[in-house]
Amino acid sequence: MQREIIMNNKRYIVWALLLCLLACGRPTAEKYYHQGRTHRAQGEAVAAMNSFIAATRVCSNEYVFIGRSYSNMANMCRIGERHDLAYTLYGQSAQQFLSAKDSLLFAYALNNMAWEQAVQGNKQAAETLVDSAVFVCSDIAVVCKTIETRAAACLYTGEYDSVLSYLQKVPMKSGDLIYCSILRAQAFTLLGQCDSALSYARQIAVQTDNPRYLDDAYYILIHCDSCADADEVRDLATIRTDIQRSLERNNPEWTQAMLLAEESLAAPISPMKSVVFALLAIAFLLIIWMIYSFVSRKRRQRTAEEELERQCVLLCNSADIKNELKWDDYTQFCDVCNKRLLGIAEELQMRGLNEREVRRSVLFMIGLSYAEIADILYRAESGIGKDKYSIAKRLGVSVKELQNTLKEMACKKENA
Repeated sequence: MQREIIMNNKRYIVWALLLCLLACGRPTAEKYYHQGRTHRAQGEAVAAMNSFIAATRVCSNEYVFIGRSYSNMANMCRIGERHDLAYTLYGQSAQQFLSAKDSLLFAYALNNMAWEQAVQGNKQAAETLVDSAVFVCSDIAVVCKTIETRAAACLYTGEYDSVLSYLQKVPMKSGDLIYCSILRAQAFTLLGQCDSALSYARQIAVQTDNPRYLDDAYYILIHCDSCADADEVRDLATIRTDIQRSLERNNPEWTQAMLLAEESLAAPISPMKSVVFALLAIAFLLIIWMIYSFVSRKRRQRTAEEELERQCVLLCNSADIKNELKWDDYTQFCDVCNKRLLGIAEELQMRGLNEREVRRSVLFMIGLSYAEIADILYRAESGIGKDKYSIAKRLGVSVKELQNTLKEMACKKENA
């Protein structure tokens, strides 16, 4: 039976399998995001940016990976000194994290937006965003990052004492304190306190090999050269001889990557992708529903056939079949037949058969022999044959097909 169902509906099954393969083979935002991270680790800026852009174009609810892709695009633009573009991209990531209901990532995105405002000298806008980030998530890591951002806002507006004041609030065990050291070194440099600036610059040079951080330390050391031994400064500055070469913002490919990010924001996302994906999903669900309905109907029909056959055997083997069927009362007879034989009496009445024909049809359906039926009805066997022929003619089938036709009528009535 199962094989027959599959063969009769192989067209629907093939379409369902094709749609499944299409859905499984469709690239996801997570896949594009990880591709972008791999390209970026290998220094392939353009390939990385293309992967991140592709992740943002995927029509799905993978909000976290789409948001992270926007964040990586923004980070690349930040490195390239495109702070206006980075601010916009961080805003896009914040929207995605908000959709994902991830308060921690949303707070980080708000803080990144605040940082870009701070770098551009918009202290008030930066503080507003920082307050929002702390309100959304009061995690210690978020609070420390927001303090750094407040300090940076003061640094870029010339409030150097406030920078040091804010950084004193950062817990010593808060994790990555490198950028706090950079901010302190920059503030001390601009305040003319070169000894303190050199002290923090040396810490940076010793504690990290990040070329961007070393770049900041390098310029502080050069700026304070007159306050320290030239050889020591030179040794610290050349810990990484490729500092300038490895800075991404000096790489022409990085500029091309930022142009791609800018173009991706300028080009609106076509709604057709969302529409096509939605239609494919609807078609897939519809086909699955059709197959499920068909198989369920066949299963119900098979169950009904098994129950009908069981009842027919029980009645056929009954010692007193007339009493079993409530033979003396036609109303009770029909009620029993409808319950035990899946509504066959009602169906035969609808086909226009009279009481006499309905009674005989039930006996033919059960599978009694002519002799057994003749004994029940007190008639000659020859008369039973004539009755069977007459009923078969009324139903439009042959005498040989009558019993199976009656059973099929009962099952169809049950599954209607």
